[in-house]
Amino acid sequence: MGLVMRSLAVTFVALTSIAAASAQPTTIPDSEPAASAFGPDPIIQITTTFRVRIEGLADPRDVPSTPAQDTARRTLYNMAANECIVLSEFWKAECRLNSFSVYVPVERIVEPDALPQVPSMFGKAVYELRLTSPGH
Repeated sequence: MGLVMRSLAVTFVALTSIAAASAQPTTIPDSEPAASAFGPDPIIQITTTFRVRIEGLADPRDVPSTPAQDTARRTLYNMAANECIVLSEFWKAECRLNSFSVYVPVERIVEPDALPQVPSMFGKAVYELRLTSPGH
């Protein structure tokens, strides 16, 4: 029985040293750690969707004119810029617009008696907020 116990003890010591070796962090030269909300330089990502009505149509079934679409698009851009200001103030962070997309949904086919939908344009913005430390 003494031989079996020594064999188990050696196996246990070997497994313990293997586990300890595999638990050590590995570092890759010239690599940065993944960004984390809890890391030394935390970044928060916020996505927002905006909607504006496309004005100037006599009949909502009409195709919006280019100037009406341009006005709606500019309104969306202003909304996106203002949102970054609000986010920056609220979160006490530096705000950067990461991406912005604008789209006009294709009108759904509805029954003839249904009310036509108000033509709208949508914008989807993705912001990155870099939290500032209290001393900054």
